[in-house]
Amino acid sequence: MTKKKLYRGILVLLAAGALSAAASAAQQGTEPTNLTADSLTYDTRTGLITAETNVRMEQGSGWVTGARATYNTKTEEGTVEGGVRAVRDDMNLSCDRLSGVGQDHWQASGSVSMTKADRTFTGPQVDYYPSQNDYILAASGGTITSADGTLTSDRLEGWMKENRFVGTGSAHIVSPPRDLEGGGDRMEYFGSAEKPYVVLDGNAWVFQGNNMARSNHMTVYLSDDGSAVTE
Repeated sequence: MTKKKLYRGILVLLAAGALSAAASAAQQGTEPTNLTADSLTYDTRTGLITAETNVRMEQGSGWVTGARATYNTKTEEGTVEGGVRAVRDDMNLSCDRLSGVGQDHWQASGSVSMTKADRTFTGPQVDYYPSQNDYILAASGGTITSADGTLTSDRLEGWMKENRFVGTGSAHIVSPPRDLEGGGDRMEYFGSAEKPYVVLDGNAWVFQGNNMARSNHMTVYLSDDGSAVTE
């Protein structure tokens, strides 16, 4: 039971930190679990479980590895650190450290690279709040890459379920399939709209082909045929 509780807590942490829908499956804990480490201790007084050296946790198709992992059964605070790697279904995460409190807030830090389906986030740190419509915040900036291009900014946030992202500070978008590049002080992308579009504010500019447009406020509609229409 101790191993299962440790595994469930940390795997949910990793899956959520990687923006994976697998978090719900990990929470349910319906699949067989397995934890291996060179050293495993459990303090029943404090509720702290510590696994050290060659830590590997497995459940179903998911697995997590790291140099050290801790989980407090009383506070639901957990960490995995030291070359962290997590894989489950179409989610893949690597970072230096992953920590969280309960099921409402997780933070991955240190050379973060997270891939979910066809979208990848890279940056120094990302916070994830699953109860807030899968909200992510990269306060120190980062890059989101998909088949349609990349979005980079000094501060990056997004609502994964809405496919909506906001970049603030040196916001920059590049879309090779549309032969489009743009930027501004702030950028908001609406990917789930019937006609996806980007709103640029503050020193906004868009370049496509031989055409250049500049404005303090600009809306760019992204058509399926690769063309862009500005307002």
